[in-house]
This record gives sequence, structure tokens and C-alpha cells, in this order.
Amino acid sequence: MGKRLFALVLLWLCLLMPAAMAGDSVNRALLVGCDRFLTQEDTTPSSENNVTQMTEALSGGGMNLERLITRKNNVATAAELERLIQAAFSQADEDDVSYFYISTHGLWTQGQPNGDMTLLLSDGRRENAVTADMLRAMFDQIKGTKVLIIDACHAGAMIGKGVHAPFTNVFQGDEYKVICSSGGAEESWFWSGMEEGEAMVGAGYFSGAMVRGLSTKGGYGADANRDGSITLTELKRYLYDHHGASTVQTYPEEDDFPIMTYDADSYTGRLRHSAIEGLSFDGEVLSLEEPTVAFSFTVQRSVQVAYQMIYQQNGRWDFDNGQLTYDDAERFGSYGDAPGALSPGMKQRAVTLDLTDSESYGYALLQIITQSGGVPELASSRVLCVPPASGDPQLKITAQEGFCPSQQEELGFVVQHLYPCELTVTIEDAQGKTVRRLASRQASRPQQLAPKGSTFCWNGRRSNGDTAEPGAYTIRVRAYIGEDVYETVYQNVMLLEPVG
Repeated sequence: MGKRLFALVLLWLCLLMPAAMAGDSVNRALLVGCDRFLTQEDTTPSSENNVTQMTEALSGGGMNLERLITRKNNVATAAELERLIQAAFSQADEDDVSYFYISTHGLWTQGQPNGDMTLLLSDGRRENAVTADMLRAMFDQIKGTKVLIIDACHAGAMIGKGVHAPFTNVFQGDEYKVICSSGGAEESWFWSGMEEGEAMVGAGYFSGAMVRGLSTKGGYGADANRDGSITLTELKRYLYDHHGASTVQTYPEEDDFPIMTYDADSYTGRLRHSAIEGLSFDGEVLSLEEPTVAFSFTVQRSVQVAYQMIYQQNGRWDFDNGQLTYDDAERFGSYGDAPGALSPGMKQRAVTLDLTDSESYGYALLQIITQSGGVPELASSRVLCVPPASGDPQLKITAQEGFCPSQQEELGFVVQHLYPCELTVTIEDAQGKTVRRLASRQASRPQQLAPKGSTFCWNGRRSNGDTAEPGAYTIRVRAYIGEDVYETVYQNVMLLEPVG
């Protein structure tokens, strides 16, 4: 009788097992890169290397990918891309997560419909394109959560961010999580062409920062609370702080979806992989009178360190004329008298901008570069803001008239300002009470907008995380330049109730 009961229990467990397994989340990934083009600049080998290092990042931690497909320089039509998407993700169910990464040229101009934002597909012999609308249609056929990582110029146009208008989000919906390397008006920069033996090496600034944030290479640097789960919100903040060449845009704002997981308790490899960590800046706003930025970091092992300052020229980063300086504070360690050689330990440093014009103002990009016996790597970069001593920024707000958070809509808006400055941005209710502070004396950064300005997004939540009540709201902006404060408001933005 006992054996018979045991057999029945075992049979019952076996019958339940497939149902339990079916409810488990399965992760899959597809990574695509294009370098050789017919109508645009060749980027060899940046996209290929981007795919390689993103593959390593997404394969690590606790991701346990069931399937990972990579394609480098052999996807040249939308039909080929759609077949790959089906091959990678067609078996996904509602509990699964599908990761898609693409590195290529992106095309979009201000005023175009956001669905027309275009990603080029090419193998060097054939060149075609896929639009944001087409990509949405492809992924709408896939069940579950779709994480799209778009590494291309003007990528943010897809989600209506980093643009003056329109603010339309092609990927609106709770099944999409989107990370864009740049705003809609911005270029997405890469470096390439450096020789290592007979090979050419190079990669994108964005993908490098992503990998440092999501993998052992950077000690899972994006995991701010070190709980083993890197959320979309944590990743965006990390990229904002460590990737300065463009302004990363994400959807949804302030989302707790885990982009990467790993075992934080058992992870001990951080010190073996990250040469420097704990980078901290004393401030990001400089002036003609005080053009020096102070910062600190910890060296984990002997390494060469250099600092490169990139200035803006005609609204673009002038990488061709970057000013490189090796850290000369130490001359000992395993590298002996090698330039920039630093020994392990806490370091405090300062770099001074070259501001020779009394009318100087603008932006600079500080890159911190490390080398441990191989090819130099970009460890981090930070945008430095240099406002003028005085001047009216001529503030103006451009915003949507209304949005519905319960339908996954967000309020996108632009704050136009003629000069670099510090911005405080708040959302107020009809009684004038602040329901949300989006920025507090936050240094502006260039986004290649015309007219110049900064973009912001409100997801409709109060400071405590609750969704605000339907009704009219006011956007209030203060800009700080020198000793002066300038203010403007945009009234009657409507937070709407769902229709029906």
C-alpha cells in the first residue's frame, strides 16, 4: 500500500512538473551588428566588437540564456532580420524575456514621424533598412517582455525622447523595455582604427559603458544597491554618470525591471576585472574663474591612467582634437616609469579645462582611460558644464498637452535654454504644490537639439511613487547662471484618465 501511494505521489509530481517549468521565465537573446555600408561611413570593426562584448555581458551573471544568436555583417534586409527574430524568440511565452541588441547607423531628422526612424541593414554588398514601425510590428509577434537595446545615432526618436517633437513613443506598452544609446537629435559615437598587432580594434562608447555596468568587467557597476539585480532605472543612472558622449534614453522611466541579475553574495571577481572603481566627482559645473574639476577613484591593481579632454565645436564633440594627459602623480608600481603608472589605492586628482577666452562657456567631456598591458580602454567619461558668467538663457518649455500614465504614456517635454546652466524642474498641481521634482540644480548637458535645450520626462508619479490624480499640472523650471536665477512655467498639462 505504501509503495502504491508513493507511486501515485511520484506520478502526480511528474504531471505537475511541466506546468511548473512552463511558468518559469526563459531568457533568449539576438545580437546584430552592421559595419560595412554603401551609403554611410564604414565603422569596421566597431559594431562587430560591440556585438562580441555585449554577448559576453548578456551571457554572464545569472542570465542563463536558453538561446543566443549573433549576426555580424550578414543581415541586409528587413526580411532577414524578421526571420532571425522569429528564430530567436518564436518559442517565447508570456513569462519569458527576449533581449535584442543592434549596432548600426541610425537615420532620423527633426520633424519626421518617430516611426520613420531608420536602422540601416547591410553586409557590405547589399544595403536596406528597417524603420521603428517595422521593428515594432516584428516584435509584436513575440510574446512576453521584449528588451530592445538600440545602439545607433538618433535612436531615442523611437521612444520620442531627446527630441523637440514629436514625442510619440513607437514602443509604448508594458511589454517593452527600451534602452537607446542617444537621444533623437544626437549622434552615437564610437572609436575605431587602433591597431593591436595586425588586428584593428574599436567599439562604441555606449556599448563599452553598458558592458562595464552589466558584467564582471566593470564589477557590475550599475548595481547601485549591490543586491544582485540591475534594474532599468539603475542602468540608466549609471550610463548617465559614466557615458558622456551621448545622452542615453530609456522607456519606461524609473522602471524596476531587472535587466541583469547575478549572485551578489558569491561574486568575488570584481577586484580581478575592474582596474579602477568608485569614481566620484566633486562637481560637474565649472567656470572661467574656477575651471578645475576634482575627482577621486580607487585603483584595484597597477594600471596606466590618462585623462582626455574633449571640447564641443559647432555643437559636436571634437574627438579629433582631444587633449590627452597621462597621470604623472606616481612613477612606481609594476609599470615602472611607464607614463601614467599608478599603484593600487585611493587617488584624488584634479584636471583643469583650457578656457582662454573670457567669454568661454560650453561643455567638455572628460574621459578617463586605463591600460593594463594591452589596448587602452575607456573606464568612464563625464560631461562638464561651463555656464557663462551671466546672461539670460531665454527659457522656454515645449510639452505635450496631455498624457495617460495608466496606458503607459509619459509626459515628454523640452526646456530650451540658450546657454549651459543648472536646472531645477518641478511638477506642480492646481494648488501650486510640488508633486514631483525631476531635477534639482542639475547641470545641463548637450543633446544636439536645435534650438538648444534639455529634455525631460515625467511618468505621472508623485514623489512617493503613487500615480498622481487626473487633472491639470504645471511644469516649473528655474535656471541658474552666475548669481542670477531665471524662471518659466508651462501650465495646464493634463494628466488624463483612461478612455472607456
